[in-house]
Amino acid sequence: MIIIGERINATRKTIASAIEKKDKEFIKKEVSLQIKYGANFLDLNAGLGKGREKEDLLWLVNTVQEIDTYPLSLDSSDPEVLDFCLPAVKSSEKMINSINGEEKKIKNILPIIKKYSASKIVLLTMDDNGIPATAEKRVEIAEKMINLLLENNVKIENIFVDCLVQPISVDIKNGIIFLSALKKLKTKFPEVKTTCGLSNVSFGLPKRKIINKYFLALAIYEGLDSAIVDPSNEGICEAISSSEVLAGKDEFCLNYIKMCRQIFG
Repeated sequence: MIIIGERINATRKTIASAIEKKDKEFIKKEVSLQIKYGANFLDLNAGLGKGREKEDLLWLVNTVQEIDTYPLSLDSSDPEVLDFCLPAVKSSEKMINSINGEEKKIKNILPIIKKYSASKIVLLTMDDNGIPATAEKRVEIAEKMINLLLENNVKIENIFVDCLVQPISVDIKNGIIFLSALKKLKTKFPEVKTTCGLSNVSFGLPKRKIINKYFLALAIYEGLDSAIVDPSNEGICEAISSSEVLAGKDEFCLNYIKMCRQIFG
């Protein structure tokens, strides 16, 4: 399981405040916490809506890299922001989060994809009509976008498809639709990676960590390769390790044993 740490996101009030104040020490604590709990990538979002996303995202990139050269995921759909900040990422592994099937956005961001084709790309299964109500339509959008990325020299193993988790508090079928899309996609494109913004599933419900943990287990069984999560959340690491070993994805149970030693001693 590839863990993409979600904590450094300007939609969180504490992160927005740290960006405003240029509080490096606070951001570095967020980095260290996520690395401690096993984050493979750090997702960076600086979208404060104040017209300076380029400068703020670059500041985040440089602040994180004062600690170490971690793989970074730049969370922006603005081609200008990505082109400004991607050259500053020192890690050989970098991720663009995200693109989708909206025609205008594809046209604008495709030159960036071509320029940084070695990057990992998060692809959202939505288009100009929004998020489809069916699993079949989401897979259809994914197929179109996968083929487009392959035509532009992105390797298939660097494509991360997000079939878009929506809150079950809005529609109880939202979880099932996502899981169905995930299964269909992995059957059709086994080499493509899958990911999701996991915590969306529990929005509006009490004790969200419980829902998140069990939904993650179901998604791993259906083929989830990655998740955008807070790895420090209680139970997340246990859910990942337990689910992977039960789904036959952890040879000799090594990752599960490692997790037990790290957490329980």
